[in-house]
Amino acid sequence: MRYTRFEWLVIGVGGAAIAGSTLFSFGAAPMIQEIVAQFLLFAVLAAAVHWGRKGGFYAALAASTIYLVLRIPLVLDEQTLYLDVAALLVLRVLSYGLVGILGGELCGRIKYVFARFEDSESIDEWSHVYNQRFTLRALDNVLGQYSRYETPFSVVIINISQRVLDGLQSAKQQSIVRGLANNLRNDIRLVDEIGRLDDGRFLIVLPQTPRDGGKVVADRLKQGSCRFLGAKDESISVTALGAPEDLARLTTFRDSLVQEPAEDSQDQSESSGS
Repeated sequence: MRYTRFEWLVIGVGGAAIAGSTLFSFGAAPMIQEIVAQFLLFAVLAAAVHWGRKGGFYAALAASTIYLVLRIPLVLDEQTLYLDVAALLVLRVLSYGLVGILGGELCGRIKYVFARFEDSESIDEWSHVYNQRFTLRALDNVLGQYSRYETPFSVVIINISQRVLDGLQSAKQQSIVRGLANNLRNDIRLVDEIGRLDDGRFLIVLPQTPRDGGKVVADRLKQGSCRFLGAKDESISVTALGAPEDLARLTTFRDSLVQEPAEDSQDQSESSGS
């Protein structure tokens, strides 16, 4: 099963469960605010499954704000019990947060598990994100979309100076690389693709993202990487390219990945860890 099918399955089953609980509650004359709250929960679920933890967080924040605004009359009603109202509000906010944040985090990890099952050679051993071959396929997809429909896209290339890893044992290097990969993965959408190239650079493919948007993402990822590694700005170089402006450079870059032999990089990784 591909992740896209899993995504639709989760949204469908979750939506059916939420709709079912709403319909069954009609016998108890539910308030319109609670019906809206159920639809907000579905929106948070869809955002978490499609955009991951970050999208789920923003959706949960928006849903919580909307629900609290809808419940202002209840809070101001002197006849209501404040403990009951507080418990209701906290329960709703917690449900949005759990579905949005934890659900998004879980889906973000499941995406790469599906990739591992689909193709045992699609995951980079050190980072546990896509390897160069699979990332090249993602790059070819957005290039094809642009060729057919002129759909803009961007890519972000992140290069970590070898000085950051120098002097460390192989296991420690691998731990840092994997931690950085998780940090980058959590800071992009689920529709974006992240992979580690054979030479150690990270490549993030941003579908339907103009170059200006890609530059914003690149700056954010660089700052987050510096914080995670405790490194200075000069230790991390980030390049953002976008179509159509950088189409020639993107095509050249894509061709260079095809020509790179994976074996050379594996030898380099082994020698750096020894």
